[in-house]
Amino acid sequence: MAHVEGVSRAAAMVNVPPEKEGFHWRQALKESLTFLVIEQAYVVHTDFNWVVSENGVPFNHFWRDYTQCLSEWTHSGWNDGDPNWFGYVGHPIQGALTGFIQIQNDPASEKLEFSRTKAYWWSRFKAALWNAAYSTQWNLGPFSEPTVEKYGTKDRPPWNYNGSFPCSRHCVTGVGQIDIVMTPLGGTGWLIGEDFLDSKVVRRMEGTTQNRFLIDSVRVALNPIRGGANVLHGKPLWYRASRDAEGMTPLSDQKTRVARSDIPETQGPNRGDVFFGYSHSGAAHCEVPISGAAAVCDPLSSRSSNLSGWNLSLEKKFLRYFGLIADLGGQSGAESQRNFLFGIRGGASIGRVHPFAEALFGAVESHEGGLADTSFAEALGFGIEFRLMRLLGWRNQADEVKSGAPAFERRNLRVSSGVAVRF
Repeated sequence: MAHVEGVSRAAAMVNVPPEKEGFHWRQALKESLTFLVIEQAYVVHTDFNWVVSENGVPFNHFWRDYTQCLSEWTHSGWNDGDPNWFGYVGHPIQGALTGFIQIQNDPASEKLEFSRTKAYWWSRFKAALWNAAYSTQWNLGPFSEPTVEKYGTKDRPPWNYNGSFPCSRHCVTGVGQIDIVMTPLGGTGWLIGEDFLDSKVVRRMEGTTQNRFLIDSVRVALNPIRGGANVLHGKPLWYRASRDAEGMTPLSDQKTRVARSDIPETQGPNRGDVFFGYSHSGAAHCEVPISGAAAVCDPLSSRSSNLSGWNLSLEKKFLRYFGLIADLGGQSGAESQRNFLFGIRGGASIGRVHPFAEALFGAVESHEGGLADTSFAEALGFGIEFRLMRLLGWRNQADEVKSGAPAFERRNLRVSSGVAVRF
């Protein structure tokens, strides 16, 4: 009798349907925030003078500027003053990528290909909603272009359509309805277009060849924005959830599927690393805010040239190809200088070589003659690391560090070289 009951319970357990996997909120938010930091790093770099226009401090008078930009947006009209390709091409690309972020984190959507089914169109509608939420944050949210770069605020006066100051007629302020509309609509259209090409062109080509290099090249060429979302998701550029197994390489046979667990850990742990090395800052280059014209550096900036010292950084991985960084440095020469920078780094290993790029934000503190000056700083850089041993590598990197106050902008090229220990 007990045996029969045990068999019945086992049979009942077998017949229990598996629990439906839900949306991966944490992963989707990580990927979206990473993309936001990358976008803001670029815009902060190009609009640095506006970021620090309020006494050299970003986010100074935050709520005042935020309410001003929201008020300006309500009656700004369609055009925000950007070139047309920004609004009609650039922002739809942004929308397509954020839409793919939603799709690849939704188990019910990630394997769907272009079709006339209800499931497909419902999945792309959900992607459009995620796209619209990200776009609204980018244009009007608390960490948006208006709050960081001060578009639409009184601190950033309007300009002419050709980008010149001061405005005489038909003024634009950097805010408008175009991006709120075109990003979700154009982005969803772009996304569906890539789906169509993948289903009708790439799929057909895959049926005629087993050359992985050709297949993956065509996948990337016809679905470039999906490729960018793949990287944020920790997958290769050419990855397709609908037909790829994990671990497939671009040169593997199409019939070969290698489980990630079967790949030996030859490169050691990859949770992060610690770097320590020598650093050197080159000559300071100063510019006039807004115009970007070269200017004679002030005495303190001039003395910040050709400084030598040390650089220490700690990276902690939070996505497969991306990590959070704390970057500290001390240099001396005609003056002493300390850097306190934080940001993200993205990179991938190719054999023993690990190229990467990074975006950092923080402060530069200069000391000279008992006086100290601290200013907001932003750095964009790249580097390459060569693996010497399982946990040890040698790294070379270069960063353009931009700092200064409302009256000027200062750029220094900082190069570093030293040992990186992986953990």
